[in-house]
Amino acid sequence: MQATSFPAPLGIGQLLDRVFRLYRLRFGRLVLTSAIFFVPLAVISALLLGVAMSSYFDLIFSAVERPTLDEEGLLLASGTTIGLSLLVAGLALILGAVAFLATLAQADAAVNGREMSVGASVRVGLGRFWTFVGLSLLTALIIVGVLIVIYLGVFLVAVIFAGLLAGLSALMGSSDLVAVGAFVLIMALLFGFILIMILPLAFLTTRWFVAPVVILTERCGPVAALRRSWRLTEGSFWRLFGLLILMFVLNGVVLSLPLTLIQFFAVVLLTTQLLGAVNGVLTGLSYLISILWYPFLALTLVLVYYDLRVRKENFDLELRIRALEMAVQPPTLPSP
Repeated sequence: MQATSFPAPLGIGQLLDRVFRLYRLRFGRLVLTSAIFFVPLAVISALLLGVAMSSYFDLIFSAVERPTLDEEGLLLASGTTIGLSLLVAGLALILGAVAFLATLAQADAAVNGREMSVGASVRVGLGRFWTFVGLSLLTALIIVGVLIVIYLGVFLVAVIFAGLLAGLSALMGSSDLVAVGAFVLIMALLFGFILIMILPLAFLTTRWFVAPVVILTERCGPVAALRRSWRLTEGSFWRLFGLLILMFVLNGVVLSLPLTLIQFFAVVLLTTQLLGAVNGVLTGLSYLISILWYPFLALTLVLVYYDLRVRKENFDLELRIRALEMAVQPPTLPSP
């Protein structure tokens, strides 16, 4: 299989077309790479959470019917459910990270026309695991720091406006106009706060869009990967932001919506005794859906990374020179 060519910068439509084509061509190997992590995770989460939640719900419903409440049993069931939920969540973070990196390695091999076994991609993913953990922690710390600064600024503005309203109310006395104005102001501050919180997250996510690919392909550290992604995405913000929204909608509508509908009908149609088991099964099913989503996400990130290199670094010229060098290189003769 030949490597994917990059004759010119790709539009979003062209890029997604290549993603779907590569997805079909390497479907088996990409899906198998993510499945070896998510299938065991789905089974474990369905069993553990299903049993724990069933016991918890049974105890609650029994307590409602009885005149006395078994507080000790309820506390034990709550602690068990929370503990198992945290255990599954921690396992999901670890296995999900390795699955993501291994699928990225498979996607990079697919884009460059290389054959890579599932075992080799898993080894690559494990080799970059701690770097990816460092990248995740670093981005989380930066985002939390930005949100704290924003929160303090919004809180200061809210305090100032509250003081102004209090002064206005004291001057005008009890007035419906002041009450309506206060309500409108509170709602405006609430929506403004939500918008201010979302915009920095969207901006940073877009500028760091290809950082995971950088730590895999260029084998650099977390700080260097963020700087590299920042440089590559310069001048392409709105195009990548549109792609990010499109992927968010695709993930929400195509993958998350069916699970939400199943959960809704399960709550409406099934008996309350089955709710715990159904929630456990749905949690496992969400991990199974990730088997199909991770390859698509990985291919998109890898193709965006190489497309940005074409735009910023003439990567297509580098590929052509490399191919020309290989074509004119004389064959090596076996040593006597």
